[in-house]
Amino acid sequence: MRRISAAARREFAAKGLADARIDDIAQAAGVTKQLVYHYFRSKEELFACVLEDSSATTMGELVAVELDHLAPRDALRALLNHMIRPYCDPMLSALAQEGIRYHESHATPRNSFVDLAPELKRKMRSVLARGAESGDFRANVDPDLFLAAAAQVTTSAFVSRYTVVTLCGLDVANADDADTWRRFAVDFVLAAVERERSAQHPLTRPDAPPKTPPEAA
Repeated sequence: MRRISAAARREFAAKGLADARIDDIAQAAGVTKQLVYHYFRSKEELFACVLEDSSATTMGELVAVELDHLAPRDALRALLNHMIRPYCDPMLSALAQEGIRYHESHATPRNSFVDLAPELKRKMRSVLARGAESGDFRANVDPDLFLAAAAQVTTSAFVSRYTVVTLCGLDVANADDADTWRRFAVDFVLAAVERERSAQHPLTRPDAPPKTPPEAA
């Protein structure tokens, strides 16, 4: 099963779910197609298992990062860097693109991203609260919105390479360009929350706009 999963990960990363073939996965794993279907009822089920394995590893390592011994700025920087690090693996970046599309339209029996998200949110809340108490970070920051924005800012370049290449000339498939993006993205996120830089602009959820009465519409 480990050989099948490893071969499937390479196949899905290279070709995507639609174009990946069970025949090629079986051949790369050194097993028969029938054996693949013995363990996995369909190509979609195998893909979901590959996604879950990647998510469990990535999220498990992220939520295990020890931050409490670090000063708030250092803790936030460490968390952001650990958020980016797995995406430097080209296979994970390719799988992430496929996985986003897949999870938007499919329910899966297990989803470590969803299961471990509360722990990641707790970590971010703790870091921001310590930073606000020490005076390093602003107090008017919605931690969940900030976490979602930080995740998008730091990692989206690796799943939207075309956009980044077009707009700033960096190809994050190149190690030096990936490091340039990582340093810029982490500094960008830190600047948003540091108190002395932009305290006048709250990072909280905006008030809901007033509803237009039906008769006025």
